[in-house]
Amino acid sequence: MKTNTDESALLSRGGRPTLGDLLDRLEFSPTRGSIALNGARMLMTRATFGADLHDQLVRRYGEHEAMVMLLRLGYLSGREDAEFILQSWPTLDPGDAFTAGTRLHMVTGTVRVETISNDFDFDSDRFSGDFLWHNSVEAGEYHRRHGRAYHPVCWMQTGYAAGYASLFFRKLVLFKETSCSAMGHKACRVVGKTVDGWGRDDPFVQVFLNEVLPTRGDPRSVGRGGARPGRSVPAAGLDDVIVEPVRDRLDLVVASGAPALITGPAGSGRRASARWLHAQRFNRGGFAIMHAQSAELGERLNALREIGGQERTTDAFIAVSDVELLSLDRQWAFLDLITRERGRPPLIIAISDLHPKALVSDTRIMPELAHALNVLPVAMPALADRVSDLPRLAAALLQGAPSLRDAAVARLSDAANACVAQLDLPGNLPQLRALLLRASLLAADPKVIDKSDIDAALALDVPVRSEMPGSHPWATFLQAFESGDMTLETLNATLLREALRHTQDNVSAAARLLGLTRAQMAYRLGQLGKPEA
Repeated sequence: MKTNTDESALLSRGGRPTLGDLLDRLEFSPTRGSIALNGARMLMTRATFGADLHDQLVRRYGEHEAMVMLLRLGYLSGREDAEFILQSWPTLDPGDAFTAGTRLHMVTGTVRVETISNDFDFDSDRFSGDFLWHNSVEAGEYHRRHGRAYHPVCWMQTGYAAGYASLFFRKLVLFKETSCSAMGHKACRVVGKTVDGWGRDDPFVQVFLNEVLPTRGDPRSVGRGGARPGRSVPAAGLDDVIVEPVRDRLDLVVASGAPALITGPAGSGRRASARWLHAQRFNRGGFAIMHAQSAELGERLNALREIGGQERTTDAFIAVSDVELLSLDRQWAFLDLITRERGRPPLIIAISDLHPKALVSDTRIMPELAHALNVLPVAMPALADRVSDLPRLAAALLQGAPSLRDAAVARLSDAANACVAQLDLPGNLPQLRALLLRASLLAADPKVIDKSDIDAALALDVPVRSEMPGSHPWATFLQAFESGDMTLETLNATLLREALRHTQDNVSAAARLLGLTRAQMAYRLGQLGKPEA
């Protein structure tokens, strides 16, 4: 690749890898028809491709949705480039690795970056930056096609900067474009801060958390993917600590390719187990759990069915919560994915509040699907059964939580650890997390949480809801179950019949009364031998 003689001195400026280092690693193979940067395949495309993508997305989905998608694509690209730098130059100074994103942006022909200020501290998760983007490809192509813009348009580049920077911190880092050359400004200007720096009520932060992030708003699950360069972190991440009691079973699931049924009480770590399984099987790709009755799940099932028996990619993954609430057609779709003989099956994760045995006997779900999911069930224990793990869980929660003050991660004193080990936490992990964050805010020393801080946090704790004595439905049925006069099957049948009677045999109304879809209600009535009205 040629460089103008009067510009060649710029190739060796800045930290490593310099522009020259990156260009030296760029290789074209005519026999393979590929371009690679240090072994990672790259593409050389016209600048108009990005402009075409921008215009088509706006035309098809509207401006807001197009912005969200391009921010997300940029974010994922930035994350991948940060991981690429860390893997390709493992001994690199952390500061050089962090600033290498600006040089990658230049080598790919995207933009020339001029740093106005770049203040960061990995240990305290502090970051603020101010940059000028010269000759931005997004801004230039937009202006060439549409004339002067009325708002900043460098959406993919802004997302890229956020994705790259966020990998180095425990906090999500976001960039805002405050000036844009497409609007007639001399250069684009972007300002970067952590989410806490912007404030979580900031409208752009809310858009990023709730719409842009592929994990539906949890910045930790899409943040730093591993140990931060140059920083000592615990050997095990939060998810590793959470899944420790069921790690052997999860390993079997990963090795076998069998579907995973994850059960347990609310807050016990079912989502963490699902996220851990996804991370073990795939190196990349967004992680999300869809509800059994969501429209997104239907779209995902249709997409997987269209793949058919072809070799599947890292996208061959689907996770569903409240699996017992699946409609009949979706149950058949899942069963088809599990039992299909052609091609590699997708990773299927089903989450339920029900015990595996209860799921098999539940009339809302087909026995065939219940048994297919029950190959290697994973039962997450409540915190009440993990007393010895509480100090480690507490430390991991603090390590992974967003810092609420500009300070290093807080740790628990020995007395605080002993106190935590004695706690009754019916709310499980969410209750423990809230308690620890509250204690860290109340602590006199933000670096150390003592027993007195835990006690102060407990005094503000909201009691977990409990039923009045004798008011729980279980009290009504207990005697009948103990005497053998009632079984789960007869109870379900009674509920169905009484719902029909109450609604004067209106199947749709009865389904709504019981929280079912009409198809689910009709299926259950068919099992009872009662024809659909």
